[in-house]
Amino acid sequence: MAIIGASGSGKSTLMNILGFLDRASAGSYRFNGQDVSKLDPDQLAQLRREHFGFIFQRYQLLPDLDAVGNVEVPAIYAGEGRAARHARAADLLGQLGLAERLDHRPGELSGGQQQRVSVARALMNGGEVILADEPTGALDTTSSKELIDLLLELNNKGHTVVMVTHDPEVDQHAHRTIEISDGRIVSDTKTAPEDIANVERLDRAPAKQRPGAALLRLREALDMSLKALLAHRVRSVLTMLGIIIGIASVVLVVALGTGTQEKVLDNISSLGTRTITVRSGSGFGARDVNKVQTLMPSDADVLALQPYVDGASPSVATKSTVVYRSTSSDASINGVGGDYFQVHNYITVNGATFGSEDVKNRAQVAVIDEHARHLF
Repeated sequence: MAIIGASGSGKSTLMNILGFLDRASAGSYRFNGQDVSKLDPDQLAQLRREHFGFIFQRYQLLPDLDAVGNVEVPAIYAGEGRAARHARAADLLGQLGLAERLDHRPGELSGGQQQRVSVARALMNGGEVILADEPTGALDTTSSKELIDLLLELNNKGHTVVMVTHDPEVDQHAHRTIEISDGRIVSDTKTAPEDIANVERLDRAPAKQRPGAALLRLREALDMSLKALLAHRVRSVLTMLGIIIGIASVVLVVALGTGTQEKVLDNISSLGTRTITVRSGSGFGARDVNKVQTLMPSDADVLALQPYVDGASPSVATKSTVVYRSTSSDASINGVGGDYFQVHNYITVNGATFGSEDVKNRAQVAVIDEHARHLF
């Protein structure tokens, strides 16, 4: 059967509906008496696998697989064992005149040979119905004639062949021609078919999905992925390198951000975020603050007794000149209490700070920073 019509008339849409790739927006479609509109996607895929074969204008062969590997693909989804499907694929290719091209990849085959491989693939699971979308569109005249003769041979052996075509030569061989215009059938012409020969068909009984098919498909998917990687080693290595660099960059940025965040939080914590500073005067920077005598060291002792206070330290500051042997220098002098280091959350790298007892006993304790430590 040939489906003809101008571009955009709906030929490919009708073909997709026939092959369960699209659903009709109205009407009903029955296959073997079963309304396909009521089937879920998995059931539709099962019907396609068991009853249909597809032939495309551009062949749609996998470039990294040889002829046998491309023909085997439908049987992988049916869960057939590797040895059985390999033998079946080789037999089909041999019957189609490609016995000497079994290990050739698509790039090593002519257009006509590639289309024969796609025909063998359509027959792999039975091919009761063969849907061909412009199968001769990419072929020269000789290859096109050979393909038509092959499809007629398959039709004479019991296969139903439905073709979308613009080629009038193809239309002349059809036993039924349907013309479509703007999504409507405008003519349906039938001619007397040739007698169907009573010979063994090229196909076999529709392939049923076997137990463990999902695991088999996973294994085959991994196998094909490995073949694709090995076929393009440089590209695969560069892709993997790009992925590794990308992942490493993300990890590095996240680690850097996390580390910076922790460092900032530690610095904020070291400033004493729970510290309250009480100063003389009416506000920060008020004049004549030093003349105000309302705060006394004993006030810090009273505050330290409160249950909500962890520590309290008075603090006075002045500037003076300090002398060490023959060296003198201007310095800022701060007088603090024993809780000073606790209030400001200071910690020591080595040694210890002074406490209340040291202040009381006027102990000679020096607390220096890392810079001074390295100087002395």
